[in-house]
This record gives sequence, structure tokens and C-alpha cells, in this order.
Amino acid sequence: MENTFGINIIPENDEQRINALRRYQILETPSEESFDDIARLATEIFGVPISLISLVDRDEVYFKANVGMDKAKRTSRGVSLCSLAVLNPETTVFTDPLNEPCLLTNPNVIGDFGLKFYAGAPITTHDGFRIGTLCIIDQVQRSFDEREDKILKRMAKVVMAEIEMRLSAIQEVKKQLEVNEEVEAMNEELNASNEELVRSKREIELLNQELTDINTTILETNEELSLANAAFKTSQEELILANAKLADSEELKDLAIEQAQLGLWYIDANTRDMISSPRLKDFFGYPHSANLTFEAAMEQVREDYREKVSEEVENAIRNHKPYNIEYPIISFSDKRLRWVKAMGRLNHEDKGRKSYLSGTVMDITEQKEDEQRKNDFISMVSHELKTPLTSMAGYVQLLERMLTASNNVAGVKILQRAANQTRKMNQMVDGFLNSKRAETGKIPLDLSSFDMADLLREAEMESMATISSHHVIFAPVEPTQVHADREKLGQVISNLLTNAVKYSPAGSTINVACIQEGLFAKVTVKDEGMGVTPFDQEKLFSRFHRIERKETENIKGFGIGLYLCAEIIRRHHGEIGVESGGVKGSVFHFTLPLRQIEL
Repeated sequence: MENTFGINIIPENDEQRINALRRYQILETPSEESFDDIARLATEIFGVPISLISLVDRDEVYFKANVGMDKAKRTSRGVSLCSLAVLNPETTVFTDPLNEPCLLTNPNVIGDFGLKFYAGAPITTHDGFRIGTLCIIDQVQRSFDEREDKILKRMAKVVMAEIEMRLSAIQEVKKQLEVNEEVEAMNEELNASNEELVRSKREIELLNQELTDINTTILETNEELSLANAAFKTSQEELILANAKLADSEELKDLAIEQAQLGLWYIDANTRDMISSPRLKDFFGYPHSANLTFEAAMEQVREDYREKVSEEVENAIRNHKPYNIEYPIISFSDKRLRWVKAMGRLNHEDKGRKSYLSGTVMDITEQKEDEQRKNDFISMVSHELKTPLTSMAGYVQLLERMLTASNNVAGVKILQRAANQTRKMNQMVDGFLNSKRAETGKIPLDLSSFDMADLLREAEMESMATISSHHVIFAPVEPTQVHADREKLGQVISNLLTNAVKYSPAGSTINVACIQEGLFAKVTVKDEGMGVTPFDQEKLFSRFHRIERKETENIKGFGIGLYLCAEIIRRHHGEIGVESGGVKGSVFHFTLPLRQIEL
């Protein structure tokens, strides 16, 4: 076995340690959701891209869970840092691997992978053998404090407990199979006995009346055997239920989630029975000793959100959709208003385990309060600016007419620029006010039937007058009748064009097109800009979201333009999105129904 560390990585008790590992029957087994969840939770808690649950065998290290390392299942023991971690009962931490003598020749540190941080807590059996690690890895240097050390150790204990429960489940299933085999053997014996009884009955019918009592006894015995068979069947069902309860047990996993300030819940998909963690009961204002039922939890959801939350739960169970929603609750004990974010998914029925919905709840009250303060401030400032801007626009128009009458060409041009800037400020203020309306779903629509080809021609003429830094090409548009708010769709197209100009290099080409796809009109704006990463694509149409990159440092904006575009298109029962490889170029698009529908 190759050893890249320059030190002995084989402990004296390695043979006993390997035997302890193999008794858990876990090496080279497929991925399991419970272990993958712990690894994913570790990456979220510690903010790292990679987390592994590793098992150190004689010559290789097997990955029971792998988040961030592609689909790797194993590696050589001589190159894995987890081989060092099992030598130490405490957490093994490398915050500067290039200055560690034992890592100077390790390919993970000096090679293309570029490991810059490693922390591995040993997974220790009840009899003291360190069989593997729960480790977190980063390709940038970072610190690791005592609190993080405690959390990682506790999560390693959760992994060990999960391994123990897994072994218990395997043993329980084995016992169940043995019982089934015994029951089948007894059934075979009973069938044989029944056949013998039939033959005996035929003989008894030919015998003397004196054998009647014997026949009666045989019938009674047969009834007792039937009762015994029913008892065996009941016992088998109890074993299945016990196995399902064992699979549903997540008490130790709750510990790690509590450290992350999350509430944990389980809802039976059939009965809606709910199990909740202590922290979840804290959120809803219930003592830890109380039984927080699903109905009681729904009663604490603020009334205007109650139906929506219930629909999301039912949709997750019926349609197997991810459960992800933000909503306000009112504490049962102190009536305190709290905002929470709930996430979950459906776990399907499997091998006797009942189907259930499970997930977490996070307190986002502070975040919501910050958003509300920001919204209130923006709304107040917008309303205060509206009146003086209106007056200013009137004064500018009056002066423009006066200077036009006096044939003052230079003064008229200056006032036209001032009017243009005033109009831009009015549009900005309207944007803030529309953002507030969008939040409450009250963006007004002035609907009419018109041809999208005409609207695109107007946008083309405006771009020719206002955009000189880029080549804007409008593709020919066939007559495309829609029933919509013409002015607001114009704002959407203008916003997409403005963004394409802002985020694309000068001199590049912007292509605009409108085609019919089935019962929808589809408008696309394609640029040659810096691209949108998958991370930003998920949040691009959220309010106040701005792309934070070096290329955007000098680009101004408040992050409400695309949010308003999305809300306008949503109000028209259309869809908006972006396609981008994340490096160069993006295609923004939105669709509108061609036929009139009730809005």
C-alpha cells in the first residue's frame, strides 16, 4: 500500500479495528439517504463545498456519503487524510496543509485538487474503535473554532448511532426472516396434518360409531391449529411495525439539527400524525412535554396563510413535490409573531416503513423584519418624492415652452435633457411603488388587445434613439395578437434591453425576437454579456437580488427591475426565465398566452 504521509498510518490495533468495522456490514454498500442527509447538513452548517462520511478499511477508504466529490466511492488509504484522522481520538484539523510536513507529498494537497482545509472527527464504536470519519473539506483556507469542533464531533456521533441502528435493523430483518421461515415450516406441517386428517376422516366414516368422539377431538385440534396460525400472522405484523418504527427513529439526528437552530418534524402521509422536535415546539409556543399535533400547529399559523400552508403540505404528499414555504406563526404561549421557513420532502413507503413527510423549520423573523423596514422606508421615500417630481416636470415643461417661443435652441435642449432625467426619476419612483404593489399582488393591469409586432417595432425605434453603444438587432415579427397591458409589457421589454446593455461589453450584439409557440407568444433577448451562474439564476427574479461579482462592482441598481418583470408576467399568466452557461452570454425570455383568459 502506497503511503504519501511519511509517517506510520497503521495503528497497533488495526486488525481489531478492521474487524470492528466489518461487523457492521456497511463496506461497499449503496448510498443511503440518512447518511447523505448528514453529509449535506454538514456542508450547510459549516459552509463548505465538500463533506464525506468515510470508512477506513485495510487498504482503501470507502465513502458511505459523498457531497461535493463527484461520484467517488473509494480512494487509497495511503493518500486519504481520513487515514490520519482515525489515529487520533480528537478532531484532526489542517487549516494550512502546505505547511504540514506529513502532507508535503500528498497528491490531494499539492495536486490539481488543491486541498486547503480539512477537519475530520473520528467515528468511534461503542467499544472504542475508530472506524472512519465525518470530515469537511474546502479548497480555500478557513478557520475552525471550538464551537465548530463540538458540532462536528456530535455529528460524528450521530453517524455512529445511524450505523448502529442500521446494523440493528439488519439483525431485526434477519430475525424476521427466520420467524417467517419457521412459520412457513409450521404451515407446511399444518397442511400435511390437514391432508392426513382428511384421509383419516374418510376412514372414520367407515368405522364404528364408537370412533365419533375421536373425530370430534381431531376437529377441535384443527381449530386450535388455525388459531395458532392466526397468532403467528399477528406476530409477523407486529415485527413489521416494530421494524418500521425503528427506521423512522431520528432522535439522534435531531441533535445535530438542533445545533443548527432548526426545528424538525415528521408527518404520517396517511394519518397526518405529527412528531416534532423540542425546538419546533419552542417556535410554536408549546412546552417540550406537550404533544404538538398537526392540527394544533396549523392553528398557530396566521389565519391569512393557513390555507396556503395546508395546500402546500397536501401537494407535497399527493404529488411528491418538495415542500418549501415561508409563513408567519403566532406563538401559543406568548402570542409572539414569528416568521419561519419550512422545507421538506416525502419519504416513500419502503419495506414496511410507512410513507411520511419530513423536514425542517428555520426562524427567519429577523430577516423578514429587515425586509419590512426596507419596504416601509422605500415606500415612504417614494411617496414623498412623487409630489416634488411631478411639480418639477411641470416647471420644466413650462420653461421648455417659453424658451421654444423665444427660439432659444440651446436652452430647449438643456430643458429636454432635464425633462428626460425627471422622467427617469419618475420611472424609478414608480418602480419602487410597483415593487410594493407586487408584494401584495396589487399591480394594476390595463388590459387591451394589440399586436406584439407593433410593440416590438416601438421598442426598436426607441432603442435606435437611445442605445448607441451596442448593436441591437430586432428579428421580423409575424402578427401576434395578445390581450394584455401594453404599457407594462413595454416596461418589461425595456428593462430586459437595459439589463442586456448594462451587463454586456460595448460594441457587442443584442438580439431581440418574438415567435409563437403553441398558444403562447415568446419574446427573447439574447446578449453576449458575462453570463448568469446557476446560483444567481435561482434568485435572479427575487426582490433586491443583485449579482455580486467583480464585473458588477460599478453597475448601479436596486435589484427590483427583474422582480417587477417577473410579477408583471406572472399577473399575465405567463412565464419568465433565463438560459445561460454562467460564463458568457444569456438569453432572457418570457411568454404570454395568445388567447384571452380571466386575470
